[in-house]
This record gives sequence, structure tokens and C-alpha cells, in this order.
Amino acid sequence: MKNRLNNYTYYWQLIFLAAVILFGSACQEEQMEPPVITGVINYAASPNDTAVTTIQTGQWVVLLGQNLSTVTQVNFGSVPATINTALFADGSLVVQLPDIPFESVPADELNIVTAISEGGIATFNINIIGEPLIAHVRNNETSPNDTVVNVLYPGDEINIVGYNLKDATEISFQGIAADLSKVVYTDTSAIVQVPADLSGSNALLANTITYTTDVGSTNFSIRIVGPPVISYISLEVPHEGDIVHLYGYNFTEIQSFTFAGTEITDYEVSADESVLSFVSPALAQSGPVEITTLAGSFTTVFNVNEIALINSGGVGILANMEWSDYFGWGWGNGDVNLYASDPNSEWPSYNTDYGVGYGMYLVFKSGPLEAGEDGYLEDWGGNQILINDGGGQWVPTENLDDSGDNWALKFEINVAKPWSGGTLCFRTASASNYIARYEPWKVSATKTVAVTTDGWQTVTIPLSAFRLDDGEGESISKVSDLLNGDSGKTYFRIYLHNYRTSTTDNFEAAFDNIRVVRR
Repeated sequence: MKNRLNNYTYYWQLIFLAAVILFGSACQEEQMEPPVITGVINYAASPNDTAVTTIQTGQWVVLLGQNLSTVTQVNFGSVPATINTALFADGSLVVQLPDIPFESVPADELNIVTAISEGGIATFNINIIGEPLIAHVRNNETSPNDTVVNVLYPGDEINIVGYNLKDATEISFQGIAADLSKVVYTDTSAIVQVPADLSGSNALLANTITYTTDVGSTNFSIRIVGPPVISYISLEVPHEGDIVHLYGYNFTEIQSFTFAGTEITDYEVSADESVLSFVSPALAQSGPVEITTLAGSFTTVFNVNEIALINSGGVGILANMEWSDYFGWGWGNGDVNLYASDPNSEWPSYNTDYGVGYGMYLVFKSGPLEAGEDGYLEDWGGNQILINDGGGQWVPTENLDDSGDNWALKFEINVAKPWSGGTLCFRTASASNYIARYEPWKVSATKTVAVTTDGWQTVTIPLSAFRLDDGEGESISKVSDLLNGDSGKTYFRIYLHNYRTSTTDNFEAAFDNIRVVRR
């Protein structure tokens, strides 16, 4: 009986064991079913849930197929995406493409979607794109001359190499758009010609290629030698032996350079090609500054060494401090004195601080100013330069409606002693609410640096710098806002105002050749 029970028990154990084995095999067979990807569609409501052949980083898509509900990882170009299994079903899987470092992904993996589960791996080939990326720029020549280049010139045909470059909507060089109709693309390159004329380049985009597609935009830094640009000239009326600095950019591979009609061949250019310096020869005439390089040319709209204007007077000359009809200075205004730069002058007396050979000039001095203090008075009093000798003709009468941006007040200044506070204010008699401020010592609202000049320097103040509210409000709307009616004339004053909360130091500077010229 006992043996029979044992046999009976053993029989059911075998049956149970067989059932377990069969059940386990069935589960194992179910888990081994691999995922399958058959297509990709937009993750959008009908009718926009269409099949796609190109997808991009950040895009939501639906992977179609079988056995997708058990997928635990999805890669795009070998980069894992963040997944949410609540969006998975057996026949579809919703996922967002991750950011992809295209430059780091092997080319044979870049356009592959991979779905991974315990049952296996499914792959699907599709074009994956992202924002454009520029790796480098090459010559558009056949090997071995298709080398990487670091400098571009107008008209160069180049090959931009990178990722996601196909079908650009704009390729610009320093803000100047290239002709896209002739561009030859692959996904990783674009053969394009640098515009032949880079005049008007955006200074904020200097030495920059901007590449834009429907997906996004990228900037790439590379030396771009465009036409030279002169932004500022340190001294526009130099005497023989004076050092003159031209500030701007693209002062490279210079073919010719003239200053007031005189050819200059001995000059120095800074390492970043933004400053050109030379010692002035004797100049015999007025004229523009002209500079020509391999990339183009630049000519100033105004003349330098304005001998005719300054010595003979005429429209625009307000005060040349010489014995003539355009002397300009009103006598007896505080600590303002006339000096000569001629050692043989009997009167006015010779001043050794401001050089030799500059004719006559004014020296304006001021002691310390308390916070809020200035030297301005409506009458002849106060400590100020009063230019009132008949009222100078600022602009021709036909230009009274011009924008203030088109004209500038210019003068030469020589600051031999450190200046670190006190704002020079310019105020016309006919528009006393408009003030132009000159404060070169002001670096920011909280930082100042004491300044001196290396001899005489030219100051340029656009007439649009005349503003309401102590020189910080609304600008003039037209030139006539500063002048007396339709005459184009007015008197004006130069004085110091302390806008700071602390007392200023002493001030002393020389002034000459005050004029208004076209910009």
C-alpha cells in the first residue's frame, strides 16, 4: 500500500514538473519575440500623421511595427532617447528625438533608429538631421590642394564642411548673404562663393559665417578679409611729425593709402589689423582719407586737414582762434585764455604745454566742482567757452531739415593733465534745452579712468548727440532744432558740469578748430 502511494505521488510530481516546463517554455518563447520597425510617421493628429523620410532632433515621432510594447531603449544615431512606456503599444511607439552630437557619431550609425527589448533588436534607416554645424572650411579644389583655410577673401569659392548643411535658407559672411542659387550641397558640405562685395558688413558679425537652414542657425568664426573700414581718425588736422591713428578693421594687404591727397607709405598696423598708425608728413591740402586693399577700398565722406575751411572760414567753421573773421571766441569768460604755439609770439603768449606750430588756441581751466555744480550762465558770466562772434554758419540753409546723424561738431583737443571727472557740455543759444555731453573718462556708470591725450586729438560729436534732459533724453529731430530759425546760425557754449556725487579734480584742456562738417 505504501509503495502504491509513493508511486501515485511520484506520478503527479512528474505531471506537475512537465506542466512547469511547458509553461516556462511558452513564456520564454513569448519573451524572445524581437521588435520590428516598419516605418516612421509624424506624431500629429490626422491628416498630418503622415509617413516621413527625414526626422530632426527634438521632433516627436511614432515608430510603427510589431512587438514594440516591450522595448526598453530607443536610439537615434546611437544616442539614447528618453522614453515613456505609457506611450508604447505593440504596434507603435511614441518618442522624441534627443540632441545628437553629429560630429561624434560614426557615419555608419548616424541615420539608424534602434529599438531594443529582451527579445532582440530592431533597426530602421531614415535620414536624421539637426541644426547645421560647421566643422571647418576648405579650398574648393581637388586633392591635394583642398586644404583647410583660415582666411577668406571676397569672391573665394569655398567648401564648408560639417553636418546638416543641405538646403540652406541663408549663408552669410559678416552679414552679407551669398548667392544660394549656385550652391552645391551634400549633407556634410556646401560649396559656396564668398560675396564679391562685402561693403556694409555688420561689425557685430565681423569674421563670422552664419549658416541657416529650416532647422536652425549656427555661427562659425573665421578670418574674413573684407574691404577696409575707417571708423575714427585720432587727429584730422595733423602737423608735420604728429602721430595719427586710424581705427577700424581690415587694414591688411594694403595696396595704397592717402591722407588729404598725400600718399603715406610708412605706417604700422596693429596685430588685429584694426589700427593703422603713421607719422604725419607736411600736408599741403585738404582731402579725404583713401585706403585700398586686395579686398576693396574705403574713402571718408569728409575731408581731413581742412586747411581751406579752417584758415579761410566759410560754412561750418565756428571758431579757428586765429586773427580773422572766424576767430569765433567771445572774450572774458572765466578761466579761458588764448595762447600761441609760436615761441616768437609777443601776444598772445607762448604756452609750452601744447606743442609748436598750431597757431593760436584756447586753454580752458576749471577748479574742483562740487556735486551738481557747473560753470554755465546765460549771460557773459560763468566759467565757459562762449563762441558768439556773430554766430557761425553751422550748415547750409538747404540742409536745415537734415538728420542730426548726417552732421557732426568737430574740434581738436589737447588734454595734457589727467581728466577724471566733470562732463564737457555743449549747448546752443537757440536750443538751450538740448545738450551734448563729452566725458571720455567715463568707462561705465560705475567706473572712470583718468585720461590724457597724446598731443592734439580730434573729437567728433554727431549733432544727434544733442539731447533733452541733461543730454540723456530725446535727440533732436533735425539740424534746425539747434539753430536760429532758418538762418543756419547760432552761438554756443562749452562748460563743465559735475553730474557725479563726489567733487571733481581740476580740469585743463586746450581747444582749437571748432567746426561742423558732414559725416
